[in-house]
Amino acid sequence: MTNLPNPDLIYDLFGGIFKPQFIRIALQLDVFTPLAEHPSTAEQIAQACGCDSTGIKFLLDNLCAAQLLTLEDNRYSLTLDAATFLVRGRKAYAGDMLLDYTNPAMYESIAQSIRTGKPNWLNENFVQDAWLESYSQTRVPKSLEMWRAAGVSTDKPLHLLDLACGCAIKSFALAQASPRVRVTCLDSADVLDVARDLAARMGLTSRVTFLPADILTADLGASLFDLALVGQITHYLTPDQNRALFRRIHSALTDGGTLVIDCPMSQETPTESSAFLSLFLWANSGGAAHSFETYRGWLDETGFQTVVQLSERWLAAGK
Repeated sequence: MTNLPNPDLIYDLFGGIFKPQFIRIALQLDVFTPLAEHPSTAEQIAQACGCDSTGIKFLLDNLCAAQLLTLEDNRYSLTLDAATFLVRGRKAYAGDMLLDYTNPAMYESIAQSIRTGKPNWLNENFVQDAWLESYSQTRVPKSLEMWRAAGVSTDKPLHLLDLACGCAIKSFALAQASPRVRVTCLDSADVLDVARDLAARMGLTSRVTFLPADILTADLGASLFDLALVGQITHYLTPDQNRALFRRIHSALTDGGTLVIDCPMSQETPTESSAFLSLFLWANSGGAAHSFETYRGWLDETGFQTVVQLSERWLAAGK
């Protein structure tokens, strides 16, 4: 038979829901904290969390399947990932971010934005997201690939401005590769605490300046930087906000300086990632995933001489 509907497509739409919701339940019950001191049985964890031992065992087995716990001799233990990111009170705890993203209230807020046409700030946890990214083992090589694609040379000293830097791992990758690179990190004070921690782990503290400021209003100075990076923030901003930001970056760059943007760009045919970003960010802040042509128009208006698309998410603009 032909032209039959595909039920597997519908199964796939909700099949992935269960894992994050079970993680949400585990965080709400705080099952990871009792395991922070030593391995424990299901009964011990149930007692610590005030839960039924049978239900807790089924939940803990799900966490083992998710590679967050291990089980040996009827005792459950935290994996390194869970011990680092899911134990409440530890510096890199990311549980609040997971609770936010799995909270039905977030999606009702998006639905309300669609009904009314008015974005509602979704209160994303940028600090906990920065902690997660700061431990990424793939970010450094991928960032070096980005800098090479942009034609960045470290044959001479470079002063790099990283705007809305997060943990700043992309800029720190370049600084770690060359002692000629100095970095100025701009973000909110609480996010900069994560960047400071990563700079210390990478041995870069003496070459990094931390500037707590609002990216929309910060004074970036004139002709101070050879290189600027804007990563995954422009899609949160409205067109007017992006134009104003690019004008200030243009002024802050030295003659011949380069702006690199690292942010998913929309395509003529919507992709899953760009379509997701456009809906999520419009509902959140009025932003969207922008096309390369849109970026090029803004950057041309600002006075950048060359604007080149490097990949689906990278572009470089020369002053």
